[in-house]
Order: sequence, then structure tokens, then C-alpha cells
Amino acid sequence: MKNFITSLMLAFSVYGYSQTEKETDSIVETSINALDEIVITKKKVLYTQKSDRLVFNVENSIVSEGGTALDVLSRAPGVVVSQDGELSIRGQQGVGVMINGKLTQLSQKELANYLKSTTSSNIKQIEVITNPSSKYDATGKAGIINIILKKPNAGGLKGTVFTNYGRGRKNRTNSGANLSYNKDKFGVYGNYSYTFRGEEERKEFNQNQYTDATRQTLLTNNHQTSTTDEPLTSNNFKIGTTYEVFAKTNLEFYVDAKLGRYQNIANGRNTLINAMDQVQFDAATYNDSKEKWNDYTYAFSGVHKFNTEGKNMSFDFEYETSKFRSNQFQSAKNIDPLSTNNINDRRGFIPSQLKVFTGKVDFTNPLNEKQSVEWGFKASVKNNDNPSVYEYNDNNQWIVDLNSTNHFEYKEQIYAAYANYKYQMEKFNIQAGLRSEYTAINILQKTLNEEHKDDYLKWFPSVSMKYELSSNHSMHASYSKRINRPSQFDLNPFRFYDDSFNYSQGNPNLVPEITHSAEIGYAWKSAFMASLYFSKTKDIFTEVYVYNPDNNTTVTSQINVDKSYNYGVNITNTAEIYKWWSVNTLFNIFENKFMGNVVNTDKIEPIVTLNLSVQNSFTITESWKAEANAQYQSKSNLGIYQRDPFFDFSIGISKQVLAKKGNIKLNITDIFNTNNFHINSVIAQTSIDKRYDLDNRIATIAFTYRI
Repeated sequence: MKNFITSLMLAFSVYGYSQTEKETDSIVETSINALDEIVITKKKVLYTQKSDRLVFNVENSIVSEGGTALDVLSRAPGVVVSQDGELSIRGQQGVGVMINGKLTQLSQKELANYLKSTTSSNIKQIEVITNPSSKYDATGKAGIINIILKKPNAGGLKGTVFTNYGRGRKNRTNSGANLSYNKDKFGVYGNYSYTFRGEEERKEFNQNQYTDATRQTLLTNNHQTSTTDEPLTSNNFKIGTTYEVFAKTNLEFYVDAKLGRYQNIANGRNTLINAMDQVQFDAATYNDSKEKWNDYTYAFSGVHKFNTEGKNMSFDFEYETSKFRSNQFQSAKNIDPLSTNNINDRRGFIPSQLKVFTGKVDFTNPLNEKQSVEWGFKASVKNNDNPSVYEYNDNNQWIVDLNSTNHFEYKEQIYAAYANYKYQMEKFNIQAGLRSEYTAINILQKTLNEEHKDDYLKWFPSVSMKYELSSNHSMHASYSKRINRPSQFDLNPFRFYDDSFNYSQGNPNLVPEITHSAEIGYAWKSAFMASLYFSKTKDIFTEVYVYNPDNNTTVTSQINVDKSYNYGVNITNTAEIYKWWSVNTLFNIFENKFMGNVVNTDKIEPIVTLNLSVQNSFTITESWKAEANAQYQSKSNLGIYQRDPFFDFSIGISKQVLAKKGNIKLNITDIFNTNNFHINSVIAQTSIDKRYDLDNRIATIAFTYRI
């Protein structure tokens, strides 16, 4: 069946192009926004390909209804999500994530929890921007994903209410409302959502240790299995107000709150066998991690339009305070009662408090009808306090583990300025900009009474251009320089335990990744677009692991590798096969090539990877719609790891009810249960294989009503 579906996908991708709307997107941002509104309202397409970004219209997707933001991202064309929530674009990790155009300051784990607790019913669009202009933050070597949430703005009382129920291996549900009221110069809006996300994952790890790097003689085999129970509950709300102070001046204030808890209970087994096939160690494992967080953001912004047409000034000030706490308990009991191996129970108390202030001011100055300049400033001040305590149980007494306990404080300041020049002629548009970012970091290891400071100034040029060969044919090209800074957790050298036998620790010697990326492409109408892209990254982050056979533990860390190259071809196509059937196809083939020494090897074999996404939309009647989406990716590189191919096929159907104000949607995601996460690595005298059987096959029924 999988081969049959894949054949259909390939057939769709080479089908003729029949869409006739002219591609009128422009480098000028306001023109892009205007076009987006027309396309979404008139055509209700699932995604729109622009010269600098892919726009995924989530609100038009039946399959996306009832899921979470992380579920939606996992099915967005060109985006791949790992089992722990890390995002990649075109095979590259290191993605900047924005919510409504504002860069998030959360760690990878905190961001994954936030995306899991954000219902897809609140998402309007997702923009995948591979070469952002200098107006955007330079963070994210692979580009930026911008999640645009719904915000009703019509006059009077408007909004939607929604509820849904889903079932995979566990129950899932979320409900909520989006409301707004606008009258004259005053407006107020708010939303609330409750989410419960049950999840069960099945994990299997195999690790072989050999006598030497030739890997001819096996020394030990370590086999680990576990089944998790991962309930997540969240309450998110946002309330704001807008006010037109003067005819050309508007102000806005809002409070955004994210409250949640997550638990990961894992029961498993850990077995160690020697070369003689004798059991050296065999234990039943139990891990219980309880997490709670509350995050509040206070924002004040405004826009002033000057008398000159197109000239404006905007400002945005934001303060975020976030408290996160994780309590862990880890245990391993010998299955053989006669065994003399003794494993101490462990527990950890890991609080974290984040405070971030961000302020920016942007100006737009038209020089004439064809030229304009954008410029602005931004400041970001972050403080993260992380006093972690780990203990182990020895003879029924809890003793502080000095190798893991640590009070770590991370302070970061980033000050940026940019200028962007735009020139729009009849057939040729160009945008060129330069951004400067000064970064100052102060790391305090209070437990060791050590301090590390660093500061650097980086310049980030960008340029993009488009030339219309005729009314139906155009060419575009772009270049940008970007940065990916290590997080505070990447730099913290103390241990973070996943269980009694696996832990990670940061590397205080990590330096930022610097990426240069370029792209050139061709477009025919709005139906077909093809592009070639290339990027080079210096000091790329790569995960490495070291196994200690003496205590059967594996430590994972990150190092900088000399450089990497990412290059490929990207093709998108929109075809209307019949009036009732349209197909959107995204075809991407790429290769990652790593250069530099990585744990006793100077080479990571490059792999040519194919990613194919096909989205089928069916108009059965005026009130009945259906959707069938498929995504396939072949074997790929993830640093020293290779990921096995995966496939996802999802379907959905919707029916308008209650005088077209209501909508009922039914969908099933990952029908064949083939979207799993399997990785393996062979380095020096160690081979490792990790298999995650994910809880991705979900049946969901959802109801939405427009007020």
C-alpha cells in the first residue's frame, strides 16, 4: 500500500499545471500581505509559495484541525520535527521560531512543550522563511518559522469557539474561544484554550561496543527498552486592547499567559551482554519526570503613520517572565535477585527562571514612488537562573551528587541595528540590507565560583531580487548571512539525566555557528516554482556520545565541527486536475556534507535525501470538503546520526453546518503508522541504534462555530 501511495504522489508531482492566476508577489512586504489576503479568501489554498517564503495556510487545512502547533509543523512542507521537538528546514537544524513575528526566547525543551500545548485551532498561518531580510533577527542558520495566530479584527462582536476530541494510544482533547469586540476607536480581544494531550511512546535502544575501531570483535551489547506515558495539560490565555489615539496613531497592549504541566512516566528494561553472550547486567527501570511551567508576557506596541504616504514608525516593547520546574525520580532494580550489581536511585530538582526584556523601533521612509528605506533598532536582555540539585540514595539516605548539582546563571544581551533598501521598477525589484548584532554573554557557575564572559560584534548582509521575464515568467535570487548561538543549556557543563544510564552535559567551549546561504529560482505564473540553494556553515554543532562500559552509562554532548555544506533543489507545483480536485506538491532533494574531525573520524558520509509532500484538496459539494496529504523522506543525515526513511499519510473530511457558521471536521493522521523516528550511528568502536515508535496515528473529530 505504501508503494502504491508513493507512486500516486510521484504521478501528481509531474501532472500539468493549470492554475492561471498571475504571480504578483513583490519584495515589498505590504504587497505580499495584500496578495496573501486575496489568495486565502478567494482560493483557500493550503500553501502559497513566495520568492522568499512558503506560507502554509493552517486554517484551510482539514487534517491540521484538532492537533497542536507541533503536529502542524511536522506536516508543513519542507519542515521535519525530531522525536524531542527539534525543527529542521531542508535537512538543516538550527531554526529560529517566531510567534506573530516575535522571536521566542524559550529553550528547545520549553519551546517543544509550548508548541505541544498550543492548539492548531488558534493558528492562522505558518511561514517558512529560508533567507530573511536584515529586518529580521539573524538567529537561525536554517531560516525562520513564523507562526501567525488568529486575531479577529472585524467590527462589533466577532469570534469563534471550538472543541475537539482525539484518540491515538491515549486520549487527547482541547477546547477554547477567540473573541474580539471593536467599536469606533476602541477594541478588545482575547482567547483561551484548554489542552489535554495524552501520549504513549515505545523506545528501543541498541548499543554495541567493539574491541577496536575495525569493529570486527564485539565486546558488549547494551539493549534498552521502555514504554512511556506522557500526559500534558495546559491552560493558555491572551487578552489585549487596541486604541486609536489619533487618526494616524494606534496603540496596543496585551497579556499572554501559558500555564501547563507535563509528566513522563517510563517503565523499561536495561540489559548488558558480553562477547560470550553472558548477561552482565539486567535491570527493570522506572523513570518519572514531572514538569510545571508558567509563562507571562506583557507587551506594549504602537504604529504612527506620518503625513508622507507610506512613511511610518512602529515600536514594540515586551517583558517575559517564565518559571519552569522539573522533579525527577530514576530507579533501576536488578531482575536477578542474586545479582551483586547495585544501582542507586536518583532524584533531581531542576528549577529555572527566565526573564527577558525586548524592545525595538522600526521606521519606513519612502524616497520616491519606487524606492524606500527601512531601518531600526532592537535590544534584548535575557537572564536565566538554573539552580539544579541531584541526589542519590545510599543505604536509605539521600546524598547530594556533587558531580551533577549546579547553580548556573546565564546572562545575555543582544543589541541590533539594521537598514534595508528597496527599489521596485516595472520588471525588476531589489532589496539589500545590512544588520549588525552585538552580543555579550556572562556565565556564572556559582557552585564552582567560576565566571566566563564573552562578547562579539557580527555583521549580517542580505540581498534579494526578482526579475519578471514576462507576465508569466520570473527569476529570483537571494543571499543572507545568519548565526546560530548555543543556548544556555548547550553551554552548561553539568549533567542532565534522562535516566540512570543516559545523561547529557553542555560544552562551555561551544562557539556560534555562522551560515552563508544563497538561492536562485524560476517561477511560472503562481503554479510552478523551482530553485537551487546552497549554504555553508562554519563551526557547526554536532551531537556526540561517549559510552563508559564500567558503569554502563552513555553521555551525550555537543562539539563544533569545522564546517558543513547543504545544497539542493526545491520544486513546488500547484495543479487543478479537475474543478473539484487540486493538488499542491513540494519536491525537495538535498545533501548535507560535514567536514572536520568528529570523535576519532574525519568524515561523515554525505547522503542524498529526497523529501516529497503532496496535498490533495477535494470539493465534494458546496458544504462538503475533503483532504488527503502524504509526505515521504528518504534516509538523511543528522550530524553523526543517519535517520531512516519515514512516510506519513493523513486524510480528513469537513462539513459546514448551522447556516455555514459551524464546521465539523473528522481526520486521521499517519494512517499507516509509518511516521516514526529511527536513527543510527557508527563511530570508532561504538555503534548505536535508537528506535522511537511515536504516537502519531490519531483520529480526531472537531467542531468550530463562528460568532
